[in-house]
Amino acid sequence: MAERPTRPYLLRALYEWALDCGYPPHIAVDATQPGVQVPLSYVRDGQITLNLHPQAIQGLTIGNEAITFQARFGGVSQGVNVPVNAVLAIFAREN
Repeated sequence: MAERPTRPYLLRALYEWALDCGYPPHIAVDATQPGVQVPLSYVRDGQITLNLHPQAIQGLTIGNEAITFQARFGGVSQGVNVPVNAVLAIFAREN
């Protein structure tokens, strides 16, 4: 049986923990990794921080391969795709 990576499971668990605590979950992303689709104008030093709070995005899927959702950047809705391996950190920003 093929071994499953733990990273997507940990990301989902920390995301749920942040929401349960009332904190907006964020991810730091290495925007230089293959498959990352984010608005390049918001990338700084090869990284971008994304707010994953349900009020900030739509259609969030934290899958085993990628995190996908729709978000508004500068008032324009855009699709976001972040391969799980491009996530540098997940953290909860206090309100």
